[in-house]
Amino acid sequence: MTNISIRCEAGKFTGIKKNNLNLFYGIPYAKTLTKDTQWSPPERQNSEISFKAINKGFSAPQTIYKASFLTDSSMPNESIDCLTLNIASKDVTADMPVMIWIHGGAYISGSSNSVVYDLDYLPLYEIVLVTINYRLGPFGFLKLDEVTNGQIKSTGNEGLMDQQLAIEWVKENISAFGGNPENITLFGESAGAWSVALQCSISPKGNLFSKAICQSGGMNAYFNIERGNKWGELFIKSAHERGFKINDLHHLDHQQITKISSQMKHTMIADRNWLSPEVGFAPIADGKFLPLDPIKNFKDSSIRLIIGTTSDEYRLWSEFDPYYLNLDIKKFYKRLEKIFKKDAVKKIADIYLNDLGHKQEGNKYKHALSNLMTDWTFGMHALDLLEQHQDKSYGYFFNEPSPLLDGKLGAYHASELPYVFGSVNKKIFKNFCSKKSDEISNFFQSSWSQFAKTGSPSSYLMDWDVYENSASITYINSAPKIQTFKNKDRIKLLNESKLNF
Repeated sequence: MTNISIRCEAGKFTGIKKNNLNLFYGIPYAKTLTKDTQWSPPERQNSEISFKAINKGFSAPQTIYKASFLTDSSMPNESIDCLTLNIASKDVTADMPVMIWIHGGAYISGSSNSVVYDLDYLPLYEIVLVTINYRLGPFGFLKLDEVTNGQIKSTGNEGLMDQQLAIEWVKENISAFGGNPENITLFGESAGAWSVALQCSISPKGNLFSKAICQSGGMNAYFNIERGNKWGELFIKSAHERGFKINDLHHLDHQQITKISSQMKHTMIADRNWLSPEVGFAPIADGKFLPLDPIKNFKDSSIRLIIGTTSDEYRLWSEFDPYYLNLDIKKFYKRLEKIFKKDAVKKIADIYLNDLGHKQEGNKYKHALSNLMTDWTFGMHALDLLEQHQDKSYGYFFNEPSPLLDGKLGAYHASELPYVFGSVNKKIFKNFCSKKSDEISNFFQSSWSQFAKTGSPSSYLMDWDVYENSASITYINSAPKIQTFKNKDRIKLLNESKLNF
């Protein structure tokens, strides 16, 4: 490996050349955060810096409720000093499309430096890849300004503000790394997809980026001001119970703050209702930074969109959760009655129970509710965006089952990520992925990079249909094909029948 140095508006950055790529790690895109500024908007660097970009930056402080088999123990240490990004480019003298990755993790965990987000493969498809870190949980998505009477000024949108500043940094500096600042695509998965969608609402004219890819997430994962304030009150109450006053919170280590946060669940403010989204920390539609009605603000946007889901999103949870594993008919109907209008419950139950056929062995109520929650949590919001933005949108449905646990997980939430990043080639992911992993990975990477280049994911492998033309989507698996979305009617029924809380 040898070093490579570039100079741009932000300063001089020295990275490394490895496997025909130029790699720059841990570049700060904002001023360093401290305890004094950890709940404040990010600030631009006000002078050029000279930086050795050869080591990965810190992970944002993580709020962990329960570890899963997707937990990445190799991520860098946590620190509030986490506002950094990574860049991978084949040719720093080129003018290639730019793809900016926003990682997922329910707004509370994750890192751009996770092992699955490999920098070594996607840039080979003639794009510049950027992966960013942003504040999470209590530091990125906790509204405290009103409930503390301004003693802590956080609005709940600091995480989105971090992302926006990172995008602006890329636009201003990426030409020195071989990227075209006028051709930027955002992409993300789960909370990363929620973030991408909301960034589209914040900047709908396409002035910061012109294309977006939302993997398993739509424009629904935000709170109104009232819910944001309730969550903030719960945080302050939880801190008080542990002996901390508001003034103390400015001086606590991030570990103490995330420990308080991990004791909070969104059901604590639900008043026995079914709250959606089913998360505690989320951005706030305040009408200042984030529009009050994000999807309405996006309606006439010029931004081109790919959005889709995996076929078995919810099995990542339902195959491990004792509630699902012990689900019976009584609990099944009780759950539906919390989410849907009373006169629609039986119809919805019959559809999801009958759709199982003979394909699922074991607890039929577990399988039916898992499929329903896949549609409710992910499919409904992906379809909503497709329908709202159909003339500029492409839809997909990833349904290649994972061999994990003898196939019980199917195409679970996040199972497409090793294919998208080419990390299927890593030994750690061999057991996660299909025998056709190389072909599927090439399909994703060819389609995603073509979309970044042209605004259409069509490539030599397949011509994709704009959703408006036929209301069809692309089924991505070992034999990709375009067809009508078979789950559309049942998802629309869920949307029409939902109770609003």
